[in-house]
Amino acid sequence: MKTKFFKKPFIPLSVIAALIISSLVFYNTCSFADSQKPQRGSLSFGAENKPDIKTPPQLEAFKSVFADLAEKVVPTVVQVIPTKIDTVVFSSNPFYQFFGDQFGFDDFFGAPRQSRRPPPVEKREFRQQSLGSGVIVSKDGYILTNYHVVAGANEITIKTSDNKSFEAEIVGSDSLADVAVVKIKEKVKNLPVAYLGNSDKLRPGDWAIAIGNPFSLSSSVTLGIVSALGRTAGNNSNSYQNFIQTDAAINPGNSGGALININGELIGINTMIYTQSGGYMGIGFAIPINMAKSIMEDLIYEGKVNRGWLGVMIQDLDQTTVEAFGLDPNTKGVLIGDVFKGQPAEKAGIKRGDVILTFNGKVVSNPNELKNEVATIHPGQKVPVELIRAGKKTTVYVVLSGRDKESLSKSSSQDQNNDSQNEGQETQNLGMKAGNITAEIRNELGLDQSVQGIVVLDVKRGSQAYNAGIQPNDIILEVNRKTVTNTNTFKQVMKEVKNNDSILFLIQREGNTFYKAFKLKK
Repeated sequence: MKTKFFKKPFIPLSVIAALIISSLVFYNTCSFADSQKPQRGSLSFGAENKPDIKTPPQLEAFKSVFADLAEKVVPTVVQVIPTKIDTVVFSSNPFYQFFGDQFGFDDFFGAPRQSRRPPPVEKREFRQQSLGSGVIVSKDGYILTNYHVVAGANEITIKTSDNKSFEAEIVGSDSLADVAVVKIKEKVKNLPVAYLGNSDKLRPGDWAIAIGNPFSLSSSVTLGIVSALGRTAGNNSNSYQNFIQTDAAINPGNSGGALININGELIGINTMIYTQSGGYMGIGFAIPINMAKSIMEDLIYEGKVNRGWLGVMIQDLDQTTVEAFGLDPNTKGVLIGDVFKGQPAEKAGIKRGDVILTFNGKVVSNPNELKNEVATIHPGQKVPVELIRAGKKTTVYVVLSGRDKESLSKSSSQDQNNDSQNEGQETQNLGMKAGNITAEIRNELGLDQSVQGIVVLDVKRGSQAYNAGIQPNDIILEVNRKTVTNTNTFKQVMKEVKNNDSILFLIQREGNTFYKAFKLKK
C-alpha cells in the first residue's frame, strides 16, 4: 500500500491581505448594539445668535438690487441658436471624391463607357449649430443681436428664458458695426421687452450688468462697471466702433446679449472680449445702444444702413502737430489731412489743414469720434461743423452724401514738374534720401500730373524720418505749410528749421494726403 502525501493548500498573501482589509471595513461600517453614537437632534449646529452687524440704512435697499434687476431683465434676453446646413455628396465609387462620375474601376480594364451605370450617389445633410444671445426690443418679436452670431445661418431658433422655442428670420444685418436684427416668425403675445436706455449719458465707473448665455449656460448674470468709453478693437478701418468697455464677465455665448445699468435700462449689446486664453480676462466690449438702435431702425424701415459721408481724410491731432500748427496747447480736435474733390466737405468749404472741433454740435477729439458722428447722420442732412483755420475759429455747414457716392477720382492737369535725372539726395539729419519726381517715378507710382513735391527714395532704420513713420515712395508736398516742388525748395525750407523745432510734413501716400509732425534734432 502506497502512502499518499497530501500537500497543504497554498493561500496567496494577496488573498490573506484582502480578507483582513474586508474584515476591517465590515467592522467599521456595521452598526453594533453597543456603539456610542449621538441621537439625531441631540446636537445643535451654528451659533445661537446672528452676527451683531448692522447694515447702514443707505445700503439696506441695495442688498437685493441686482437680484431684482435680474428678475426683471433676464426674461428679455434670449438664446439665439443659428444653424448652418451643408450638403455633402457620397458615392460608392471610391474614385468619386477625386475624379467625379467620369472615372472609376472600369477605367483600368477598358470596359465600354457606354455600358457603364453611374454609381449610386447619396447626399447627406450636415447641421452645425452654435449659440449666441439676443435682446427682445419689441412686442412684435424683433430681437437685437450681433452680425457675427447669425452670419451665414440657414435657420435660426430663439429660445426664451422660460424654455419656449420659436423659429426666427434675419431682418437685416450690418457687418461694419456687427449688428443684426432677427424677428420671430409667428405672431407672439406678451413678450417681455427690454427698456432702451441712453448710452450717451454713460460715465466710466457706472455699474454694468451683463446678461447672456456664456458657454451654453442660459440666463447668466455678471456684474461689473463701465471701464471706459469710445473704445476701438482690431485694425479694420472700415468698421464703425465706439465700444463700451466693461469688466463684467463676458465669454463666448454672451455675444448679442444685454449690458444694462443699475436702473435696468439696456445700455449696450455685448459683442466681443479681449482674451489671450479664449475666456474672460476682465475686458469686454459692448455696442452702445444708441448706435445699435439707429442701425436697427435703418435695417427695419429701409432694409439697409444709410450712413453719412463727409469726403475727407482725417487723423489724430497730437501735441507735436498742435505745436507745428501754432495752436493752443489744449486744443482737442481732428486734423483734416485731405479733402476729396467734389465731395460734401469740399462743397462746404472745408480745407486741408483745418482742425474740426465739433460736428453737429458734438465735440470730437479723435478721428473715431468724428467718423461715428458722421455715420449717424443720414445723407441729405445739413449739419454745422466748427473748425479752426489759420488759428481762427469758424463754422461751416455741410450737406452729407451717402457712402455709395464715394467718387474719389481727381482731375488731371499738365505736368509742370522738372523731369530731370533723379539720383536722390540725403536730407540733413533726417535719415532719408529724397529726389525730384521724374516721369519714370510718376508712371511707376501712378501719380497725377498735378502732383508737385519730392519723392522719398530711402529711409534709414532708426532715423528721425523712420521713427516719424515716413516711408519710401511717400511724396512730400509741404514742409511747415510751405509748398515744395523739388529738392532745392525742400532744402531752402529746411534751412529755416532750428534744432528742437516742430516740423510738419504734408505727405501723399497711395493717393491720400496726411500730416506728419515731429521734433527736428540736428
